[in-house]
Amino acid sequence: MLWSPRRCLSLVTLALATTACTADKTAATPGPTTPVGLPAAAIPVAEPEPVVAAPEPVAEPVAVAEPVKEPELPAVPEAPRKVLILGDSLAATGFGALLERKLEAHPNIECDRKAKSATGLARPDFYDWEAEAKKQVEAKAPDLVVVIMGGNDGQDLTPKSGKGKRVNWKSDGWSVAYKARVADFLKEIGVAERKVLWLGLPKSELSSFEQKLEVIRQVQSEAVGELGEAGTYIDTTPFLTDSAGTLLEKATVGKRKDQELREDDGIHFTMAGSEYFADKVYPEVLRVLGLPDAEPEAPKKKKGK
Repeated sequence: MLWSPRRCLSLVTLALATTACTADKTAATPGPTTPVGLPAAAIPVAEPEPVVAAPEPVAEPVAVAEPVKEPELPAVPEAPRKVLILGDSLAATGFGALLERKLEAHPNIECDRKAKSATGLARPDFYDWEAEAKKQVEAKAPDLVVVIMGGNDGQDLTPKSGKGKRVNWKSDGWSVAYKARVADFLKEIGVAERKVLWLGLPKSELSSFEQKLEVIRQVQSEAVGELGEAGTYIDTTPFLTDSAGTLLEKATVGKRKDQELREDDGIHFTMAGSEYFADKVYPEVLRVLGLPDAEPEAPKKKKGK
């Protein structure tokens, strides 16, 4: 077939029209565009925004009602400790009375006293201290018994009936027999149920009398020592002597200076001496009871007194 120039021109025109048409469609189609002159790898890619979790709801604090406090009841006062003083003339006169008064003034102590002059453990036929001690502790039910006696015991030991064989004061068996008397007396006090504070006999001014007292003190100390924790024996000699061991004749009592401590017999105390001795013994009683000192109360009224 022979192509004429006009026919060839028509075919070229048709091809160009078709190409133009295709280009228009491509340009009209939406899609990502690449900036001219930049490689695809250099195009910044938008980071996805982080997903933030919604905060959990905060629970409102629940108000808790405070427990209702019960009204406080008044404290039940501790039962007072009971003290019983037993003894001879030293307990019957000024010293015993003043010690009882001081103890009775303590808010946590009740004190009673039973004493009789010219008595002891050597003559139960004259005064039976074993029977009397039992009677007193049954009536008073003390927590502590304070004993001071023995100044009249430097003699023969007689049986309760007053009849029978005596134990001679200067015999070898006197100390053994007297210790048994002290032990029987302590047994009647009931040391299994209460404590005993035995006061050693105060040192006197008479040398011959002191020889007797030394023997009596030693035996009493041994008997009380066998009680264990229930018994306390106190040597009162340091209360009445100076640092050199010399017996005090005068002392300051309260605010009063140079007070005579002994009666003319050199054995018994004056009222000032009784007060001085009571002031020394008082803290020892508190120590055995396990009580602190306290402001004194008003005098207590006792039944039958």
